[in-house]
Amino acid sequence: MKLQLNLLLLLSLLVITPMVIGCKQNSSDNESAQMVKNEIKVTIPIEGMSCLSCVANVRKTLSNMDGVTEVEVSLQDKKAIITFVPEKATTEQLRKAINQLGYKAGKPQEIKE
Repeated sequence: MKLQLNLLLLLSLLVITPMVIGCKQNSSDNESAQMVKNEIKVTIPIEGMSCLSCVANVRKTLSNMDGVTEVEVSLQDKKAIITFVPEKATTEQLRKAINQLGYKAGKPQEIKE
């Protein structure tokens, strides 16, 4: 009897758990979709980067900022392309973070998609 009860309990967990998890995933997908609508993408020129360590340093610093969702840094083009949530970060905060690393951040320009 205990074995049947344990098997029944295990079976119910295997059936019910994926359904519950699936519901949670769907709600977070909706939240992610809403967040994307509120994001801004900018390009910021950066003077003073001379190697790949510079690029990695800028990328890591910007990526760790609250509200920043994507960062691309190009040594060749001497710029960063940053996607962020304006309610959590500002272009001035992005520039300040770059400048504090010892580089010179230029004027941000919004990228319209």
